[in-house]
Amino acid sequence: MMLARLLSWFWPVRMRTEEGTLGTVELTWEQGRLVVNSANANQSFGSLHRVWQEAFAKAGVATERPLTTLLLGYGGGSAVHILQKELGLETAITGVDMDPLMLRIAREFFPPPHPERVRMVQADAFTYVREAKETFDLVVVDLFRDLDFTEGVESPEFLRDLKHILTPGGTLLLNTIAHDERSTARSARSGRELRLLFNHVEEHPCQEHNRVFIAW
Repeated sequence: MMLARLLSWFWPVRMRTEEGTLGTVELTWEQGRLVVNSANANQSFGSLHRVWQEAFAKAGVATERPLTTLLLGYGGGSAVHILQKELGLETAITGVDMDPLMLRIAREFFPPPHPERVRMVQADAFTYVREAKETFDLVVVDLFRDLDFTEGVESPEFLRDLKHILTPGGTLLLNTIAHDERSTARSARSGRELRLLFNHVEEHPCQEHNRVFIAW
């Protein structure tokens, strides 16, 4: 493993490839760091990690210090590591992912710094949000199928459900992508629908193609 880590500074070193519910999942060493990739995109700890570092900074998450957080699309747990380790937050985190392989990888290779404050749930995010009884101070939506965000994320029904589970004064962060004509149109629709529901909506480009909407 040490050799693979060293070699990864020169070129990516793939360590493991498995088939998950949503397709191929790869564990790869890149520039000295273990990351989780799908066939065509980073899913945790690579460019997506940087997306959430930027988005949390722009949303003022460290200042707001949410007591409860919902992560839809847990992945390998990038967002958890940022919230707990980098920002030092003690928020109680519920992480939802429909892929049992992704949750297993998260537990085995990227355990949370404070696991006692993290609850991982294998479930469909749309169903979970629709049936949720609790509310959250911070809701982070990172639902992707490889390179594109999941169909239905931009729908009025799902966005209304998201608003319903936010505590008064809570913050929603919604990750989209604009890498071609169709995904750009879907991202723009997400913003339009959010502005019909929330008093304040900001759109922030992150990295090359991601568009993160911050709503409150």
